[in-house]
Amino acid sequence: MGGPVKAIDEVIEHHRFIEAWLSGRATDLGGFFDMHTPDFTWYDPDGAMLTLADLRDAMEKAHGTVPGLHIRILEPRVLLDRDGLTVATYEEHHPDSARRAVAMMVPAPEARNGLLWRSLHETWTRTDPT
Repeated sequence: MGGPVKAIDEVIEHHRFIEAWLSGRATDLGGFFDMHTPDFTWYDPDGAMLTLADLRDAMEKAHGTVPGLHIRILEPRVLLDRDGLTVATYEEHHPDSARRAVAMMVPAPEARNGLLWRSLHETWTRTDPT
């Protein structure tokens, strides 16, 4: 089941898929949405709150829109892992933008790393100059 190491693995694997999807290398959304709880919420860096249905719509429209995209995940760490809740934080760097994220995950034995995404809150931050 989940745990701190699995939470960091999940963050990295999740973003590897997003990178592949947005760049057009992945051709099937497959189980991507199954990695989220049905009541998943995403607070995007501009402050909008989106549901799982909104995420599905955005991902379907965004396929292949950023050829060559590389997403770097920096400083991933688990802030909390107890009582059925794992909270992780990380920086997500794209070539022209960066954001700080806090992700809440819940245990799910059937999930890829034993965790499902419950909520994600992103805030714009400075881009990495390197």
